[in-house]
Amino acid sequence: MKTALKTSKLLKVCVWALLLLAGLHLGGMKTLAAARPSCEKTKTVYYQKQNMKNPLTQERYVVYDLLGTNEISVKNVSSKAVISNVKSSNSHISAYADSTQKKIFLELNYTAKTLKNGEKAVISFNVKQNKKSYRLSCTVVFRPDFVKSAKIGNLDITRKLNRSQYAGYLKMTTTQKKARIKFTLPSDYKIVSIRYNYKGEEVGPVWNTAKKVKNGGTLVIKKNTVLCVEYAAKKGKSIYNRSYIISINCK
Repeated sequence: MKTALKTSKLLKVCVWALLLLAGLHLGGMKTLAAARPSCEKTKTVYYQKQNMKNPLTQERYVVYDLLGTNEISVKNVSSKAVISNVKSSNSHISAYADSTQKKIFLELNYTAKTLKNGEKAVISFNVKQNKKSYRLSCTVVFRPDFVKSAKIGNLDITRKLNRSQYAGYLKMTTTQKKARIKFTLPSDYKIVSIRYNYKGEEVGPVWNTAKKVKNGGTLVIKKNTVLCVEYAAKKGKSIYNRSYIISINCK
């Protein structure tokens, strides 16, 4: 009799446990189903103006580099979600959806001959998921001051980097033998690495074995010193990291 009672109690406990687990599972499913697709309401996109020259006609023209800040992430979307009907309120700015990464990418049209500090564009798009459609939008603000602070010893190169004719490249001279390197970027970006070589080489295999210095560390400056400051967004994945190349005392 006692064995039967114990068995009955054990069965009741198992049943209640199963019911509790089922309730938690259903609650989780309801929460997942209730989660609406979303995107950031506002986003700052940084740009750098470049003055280029046509080698054939020698005609100068302006292009803009968005410095890898031109992504709008869409959250709470499944792998089967469809993003469509992407529109921009600014005729100078185009936007398109990447169905694989579930992101919206921005581009500047060739008509964008001038881009003002603080210029805005409302990017709107549809997301279809679980047989429901949602209309989302993000207000994008364009700024030219991506680098908040950049110092090499007693040289403040912040303004020069932000207004460099060639995005990501700067050539400079200094009499300093040692200098503290310090770069500050927007809060949602990070310095991936700072590497250097004394061969004056801006590209090529030299960077595979280049030495490293920490952000805030001290660099010994010699003739033909080249810095490569690599950066990336803190969240999400990009196809590649971007970088600034700074040539110091190079010919």
